[in-house]
Amino acid sequence: MQEIPGVLRDMLEKGRPEYEALIRQTRWSEGPIYLVGCGAARRICAAGVCAFEELLGWPVVVRAAEELTLYSLSALRPRAVLLIVSASGDAPEALELARQARSRGAVLLSLTRDPASPLGAASDGVFPLRTEADDASACAAVGQHAALTYIALLAARILKRPNEQVQQAAAEFARLPEQIEWAFTQLSDALHSLAESMSTQTRLDVVGGGFYHAPAVRGAWRLESSLGLQTIARAPWDLAEPEAFRRGKAFLMLSSSRSKARKAIHQVSAQARLQGCQTFAITDHQDRELAERSALTVFVPTTVELVGATLTLSLLEWVAAQASRRAKGRTNRPPP
Repeated sequence: MQEIPGVLRDMLEKGRPEYEALIRQTRWSEGPIYLVGCGAARRICAAGVCAFEELLGWPVVVRAAEELTLYSLSALRPRAVLLIVSASGDAPEALELARQARSRGAVLLSLTRDPASPLGAASDGVFPLRTEADDASACAAVGQHAALTYIALLAARILKRPNEQVQQAAAEFARLPEQIEWAFTQLSDALHSLAESMSTQTRLDVVGGGFYHAPAVRGAWRLESSLGLQTIARAPWDLAEPEAFRRGKAFLMLSSSRSKARKAIHQVSAQARLQGCQTFAITDHQDRELAERSALTVFVPTTVELVGATLTLSLLEWVAAQASRRAKGRTNRPPP
């Protein structure tokens, strides 16, 4: 867990020239960009949707490698760009998709830790993922999430006209490793309290919209196994029906005062409170409306949501890791 800031720092310092060179040499098509996740990376690829579509105006299609191979190959056009995400670079489903896509004239890019891996060797270009962690690890998940948004951010700086929004996001992205280090030390008590409070629940919906949806998906998967309760990821606009707010259910809201989805998040939190559901939140101090409706709020630094989403994912991984350690400690404790 503690290596996450270093991985992101390496990406920002050593990886940036490599990322920029590959962005410049790639012939980006006018059609959709395909983001393809393998294994645990399937839960992360949605991170690139908002980044590519908002910053570049490019439509994005997210698919699991198996699904794209089985059902969507006929939709691939020559020069279509596929970005396959696999930390190990040797997933069989990734290699089969790479073979099929290359035969159809697609441009194949990969995000993997080893450019010499089978997937890296089959690709037209590799965005190196600077971690040796396995595919399902917290470090790989946060690294992949950050890399997908960073690739879109760099592409917007290189391929589009100068934009104040992009320049601000780039400046705030540069502070992300430092912010994660700060959060792991200064927010540890609050995160412990959040883990304890959620562990007393029986059902938990992790709610995030826009940039925060990928952290919700990954976070729900991690929290379900570490806390041992039924957990599901939701987008706020999927919670319009009264049945979604049954008593006994709790909600973990992921948002920020600068999130475009915050009004939808506020509506969900208001409805949850009205129905007597317990609500927790990770957001910033300026998001007072959400904080006031939550039983417990972990406050993070105020930043653009592109950056805040990766910070929030890091904290969810921290909570899940601590909960897993406590559960193992109880299991290994000798009987009285």
